[in-house]
Amino acid sequence: MTLITQVIIIYVYLPQTNAILSLAHWQVLLLLSSTALLTASGNVINDIYDVSTDIINKPDKVLVGKSITEKKAFTFYMVITSISVGFGFILANSVEKPALAGLFIGIAFLLYTYATTLKKMLLVGNILISILVGSVVLITALFELFPSITEFNKAYQLEALLHLTVFAIFAICVNLLREWIKDCQDMKGDHASGRSSLPLLLGKKRAAQAMAIYTLILVVIIGYLTTMELNTDPISLYGSLFLIMAPLLYVALRLFNVDSVKEFGILSLLCKVVLFVGIIGIGFIKFTV
Repeated sequence: MTLITQVIIIYVYLPQTNAILSLAHWQVLLLLSSTALLTASGNVINDIYDVSTDIINKPDKVLVGKSITEKKAFTFYMVITSISVGFGFILANSVEKPALAGLFIGIAFLLYTYATTLKKMLLVGNILISILVGSVVLITALFELFPSITEFNKAYQLEALLHLTVFAIFAICVNLLREWIKDCQDMKGDHASGRSSLPLLLGKKRAAQAMAIYTLILVVIIGYLTTMELNTDPISLYGSLFLIMAPLLYVALRLFNVDSVKEFGILSLLCKVVLFVGIIGIGFIKFTV
């Protein structure tokens, strides 16, 4: 999904704008490779520190300690993280914006801190990982738009950046919902490993009801933006209505009564589908912000 997001932004959305793009094809390849490896490294370090929890929540999917030793997994994590940051450093210097390399170092640090510490903290881990999901959109926008900004094209560059920021916020909000739903799935393992989560604090039923209210508010906000910004574009309007708002409304209504782990899993998958549809929509939905 990370790669699809970046490809759609670079090759579908941005060429339709008046923005001046900064990256040549080889630089785009560096950006895609660096981001993909950084995402993979986050998954690896998360698996390493999640073994005790995953044995309870999803024993069939545990790899560290079974298919690969913890030492080898950590070595693999160090290698791909180093390559990712190295690619990011080369890319940032190639566009004469070396400070942008700090984004990859910072994200690598946050992913490690999330896996080792912040994931155990109430709400903090959920919010952080959701922000990092949204950062995929913003990193792509920054590398394509920021190096080419001049006094003459500044308005166009910022307009494209603002448009993509709307989608980044959407990704953050939907992923945050998915993180909370996953916490309801993983209560047993989280409790055993000493983690703090919304369902452990409020209880599964109350947490689900709180998530339902959050989802309804999200639907209202999306609905407001949709009717205000897409009323002249029927395809985008009805696409948002039936492919984004309707599934989220279904999730909200089911959360008021859901109880089983299996049902939470279905709702989590549905949130992922909505997120994917939103990613595809980057290339087609035209907010007039």
